[in-house]
Amino acid sequence: MDNLTDYQQRILDKLYGALEKKDPNIELIRLSKLYRGHSEYQEPGYIKEQFQVVINSQLQSYLQSKPKFYNFDSFKAHYRMLAGDFIEDNIDANEKDFIVKYINSQQEIIDKTFRHFIPIEGEEALELTQFVDKDFFDDFIRSSKKKIEFLNSLSINQESAPEINYDNPYPLLFISGDIYSKFKEYTSLHIIDVISDYSYLFKTLKSMELIHNCTEKKFMLMVYEEMELISKKTYDKFMVIGRLKSLKNSSSESRLNNFNNIFLD
Repeated sequence: MDNLTDYQQRILDKLYGALEKKDPNIELIRLSKLYRGHSEYQEPGYIKEQFQVVINSQLQSYLQSKPKFYNFDSFKAHYRMLAGDFIEDNIDANEKDFIVKYINSQQEIIDKTFRHFIPIEGEEALELTQFVDKDFFDDFIRSSKKKIEFLNSLSINQESAPEINYDNPYPLLFISGDIYSKFKEYTSLHIIDVISDYSYLFKTLKSMELIHNCTEKKFMLMVYEEMELISKKTYDKFMVIGRLKSLKNSSSESRLNNFNNIFLD
């Protein structure tokens, strides 16, 4: 485009970055930070269109490397390894558990409800599928349908499939049993500075839409009274303060990494 100002050209140069092979995950993090820091990427026009083109390309490359998005042939070739890794990483799990979980993940792709968030320190997480083309998922959907057919054809899955019902004792808070399970893991490992840690956890879960709409006071009451994860002394301290810390004031590199390792694994 010839009629760009010097400033707009510099914005585009930042968008494209160096002309070298790039790690898609690192590039998506860089692009997300750029988006938050420059309103030009958010306003309708040529620059936003180019931003969407780059996001499409990098997100597709990144997802193709993830088992959930393997093409059909690659999934079949790696099936035994993937199932074995799942069983090894999950106590009391078996191959059928892996099949159920993987079919669920493929249905999410088919329904186009899959979301990919990039946590940004001090900011709300940025959801990237909002920028993709309308046909972005088409190839993935075709592979997902084939993979589901393959999994359903396995002898281990020939019996009538039981209703999939993850244990979620707090359905008014967590969007799924899987998120509740990850919440329990996170709180058992990474709650040290209680108010700051729960502030970051609550704000990040809410910004990524992994919990339903809930006030800070209701959340902390549930954490104290129903889940029994904090002491009365801590809860009383929170009530005196009256609110959790902002995402900006509770963010840290360690919290970001801990969250990513559990919730985005």
